[in-house]
Amino acid sequence: MRETFAVNARFITQRLTGVQRYCYEVTLRLGNGMLMAPRPARQEYRGIQTRVVLTGGRLTGHSWEQFALPWAIARRSTLFSPAGCGPLAHGNQVLTIHDLGPLDTPESYQRAFAFWYSQLIPALARRVRKIVTVSEYCKSRIVESLRVPENKVIVGGEAASSGFFPRPDAEVERTKERFGLDAPYFLCVGAISPRKNLDRLLRAWRGIAEEMEGANLIIVGKEGLRFAGSMSLNLKTNRVIRLSSVGDEDLACLYTGARGLLYPSLYEGFGLPILEAMACGCPVLTSNCTAMPEVSNGAAILVDPVSEASIADGIRGLASEHRRQVLRKSGFARCRDFAWERTANIVTGALLN
Repeated sequence: MRETFAVNARFITQRLTGVQRYCYEVTLRLGNGMLMAPRPARQEYRGIQTRVVLTGGRLTGHSWEQFALPWAIARRSTLFSPAGCGPLAHGNQVLTIHDLGPLDTPESYQRAFAFWYSQLIPALARRVRKIVTVSEYCKSRIVESLRVPENKVIVGGEAASSGFFPRPDAEVERTKERFGLDAPYFLCVGAISPRKNLDRLLRAWRGIAEEMEGANLIIVGKEGLRFAGSMSLNLKTNRVIRLSSVGDEDLACLYTGARGLLYPSLYEGFGLPILEAMACGCPVLTSNCTAMPEVSNGAAILVDPVSEASIADGIRGLASEHRRQVLRKSGFARCRDFAWERTANIVTGALLN
């Protein structure tokens, strides 16, 4: 394939998590195209570091994206913007929209962040040539809310990265020892944000913790993310442990050793931890709303995220060894429906057609 497009690679200056995971995995597989960025790549993006072209002088962030990036590429060149935002001045653009959270749930974000994206996303959606999104749920919301033609929006999906697979018992035990985990546990993974519904999860857990035969709830997630609305967790609940920073290898071990992933989020455009957990053989509890039923597709326990009783009943379901075995098997099968190679091929088709 000829080099016929540029990539808005501002994401390589940010931590590799969430949206940046999608950007990295897809860009890695495009195998072609010039990556434009304001600063050198962080170490975790080493697979694409050699393809980066720095431009824009002292500009960074949105200023670089809106002003320097359009001037650095030929006006007729196709631009791929994988991180949910891009330059308004460049119409020949394929944009990935991961969700409409700033429009649908603005209370989950810092006020300035929600306002900026609530203005930028609709304007970009009208301006760009094609939109790639991650789920049928997101496509329906984009078409309905942003009033763009249905044939302008393509669903590309996401996938669990290659490092997420069932880890050997010895490796799992070493990881548990390093984190001081000496009891069975359920796992919750995600940013500390209002939309992750952690307050209700903790209240549900408080009501049933004594039924869980000594198991703990392990929460893995960072606080104080610049885009997330502020919230504080009441960690005085019995049998709750907080881990703020966990690398992919350790996270795969934690998934493998867990009795289940508890992911009762209020809103997700996809919900990548669902697939990561399934790929590691970890049974999943998730919500019956937005994209989560679509992603799990019968391979998870679904709960009403606004009902503490429903969440508690779902956790009781995961306490059954027979139920966990059934969910492990169906989770492995569901993971095979997703692949980053497939996502990259869909993006490539949008770029070249």
